[in-house]
Amino acid sequence: MIGRPAGIIAITLALGGTLAACGTSSTAASNSPSCSSNATVTSHGQGSASGTPDMATVDLAVQTQDSTAAAALDQNSANTSGLLKTLLSGGIPKSDVQTSGLSLHAIYGGPTPAITGYQVTNTVTVQIHSVSATGSIIDAAAKAAGNSIRINQIAFSVKDSSALFDQARAEAVSQAATEAKAMATAAGMHLGALCSLNDSAPSSVPLNTSIYSTTAGLPSSVPIQVGSQKVKATVTAVYRLQP
Repeated sequence: MIGRPAGIIAITLALGGTLAACGTSSTAASNSPSCSSNATVTSHGQGSASGTPDMATVDLAVQTQDSTAAAALDQNSANTSGLLKTLLSGGIPKSDVQTSGLSLHAIYGGPTPAITGYQVTNTVTVQIHSVSATGSIIDAAAKAAGNSIRINQIAFSVKDSSALFDQARAEAVSQAATEAKAMATAAGMHLGALCSLNDSAPSSVPLNTSIYSTTAGLPSSVPIQVGSQKVKATVTAVYRLQP
């Protein structure tokens, strides 16, 4: 644990915020007498933590084309309705199913470019809170929409990653303190009170993100491997140096 003087008024830590230990606010820390009138050392720390994803987000699309825009749109609407019905009847709440894209554009072809048809794409983003059901949901979606189904992307995440971020921050702060102490010792000084601690916005790195551009050859049971999700935190600490 890092020691601190009895005169501390307040300590605040927020996402992307500053922990100030030598003044009433993070902006005043560098101007307080106890920090500005003494030698200081600045150190950096990084920490990370990994957890098992418990949620999957899948981008599904229904893509149809026909000789006229109306026909392509009608077919797409019918197939998308079947897809949505399958998802909702499979136990996915309406709040976890969202239309995230809709496009209609002409298709050109021939030696002299001319419109040969129209293509409609309706994209639906689905949040799955039981990752073990992801494969069966993709199976059902493919059967509901037939050859018009497209699986654009699947990503896994941890619904509540606050505990992972806390672990990553703790590791980063510990690393910064160790680095500062080593530099103070090398300079023939002693590590004093903590003046400030800046926490960069932490980041999450979802692993096992798969992208599919076609549905050809989809197996009858889609194998899903959730892997892990890694979060990272970075801090910058400023300490007083004492003889």
